[in-house]
Amino acid sequence: MRKLIAPEPINARLRDHELSADDWRHHKPAQLFHTWAERFNVEFKLDLPTPAIRIESVSHSHLGAYREGRNGFGLAHEITMNSRHLDRPLCQQLATLLHELLHAWQFLYGKPGRRNYHNAAFRRKAALYGLLINEQGEHLGILAGRFTELLRKYGVDMAQLPTIDGSPQPVRQRGNSKMKKWRCGCTTVRCAVHLKAQCMKCGLEFAEAWSELRLVDLTH
Repeated sequence: MRKLIAPEPINARLRDHELSADDWRHHKPAQLFHTWAERFNVEFKLDLPTPAIRIESVSHSHLGAYREGRNGFGLAHEITMNSRHLDRPLCQQLATLLHELLHAWQFLYGKPGRRNYHNAAFRRKAALYGLLINEQGEHLGILAGRFTELLRKYGVDMAQLPTIDGSPQPVRQRGNSKMKKWRCGCTTVRCAVHLKAQCMKCGLEFAEAWSELRLVDLTH
């Protein structure tokens, strides 16, 4: 299947239509999802084309989905957010949105699993942002770090992302050392300058690590 990395102009027009359809019951959620999709794309340097975000009632067991290739209308980069779960806390919905954007990233730049949709490469990529995901695609928890710091930056309530011991979400801790930790999907290194490198083993770029990581429970 040909990789669809180039922007799809119709997706931008579809986004504008969703944002202007104020008589649509999902108008406000659509605004929110498109705003955060762009934030994740820019802040995490995912380099993704504008997605076609669909808000629809699907199986209750699915929080969201990413469709590889084109749908029945010929649209590419379709992300479905399940309208059955729009009453969930925003922080959990945003974790789902990032999850689906990472599927788009893997489809465009990585190697999606044929029989294991959430393969090891996907789970390593997700873990860089703090999302702990099993082979079935279930969120096992969140590590405090890039995802939670971005939510904190924009004032998103993370009360429904409690740490296991019930303590507040940790903030990033900085020491006096100029050496910072950087991680890919398999290795941790220390560097005193901004590191721009790609691991030859797992294929992921190194990203700045966080000094304190705590598990966040998403199971209730």
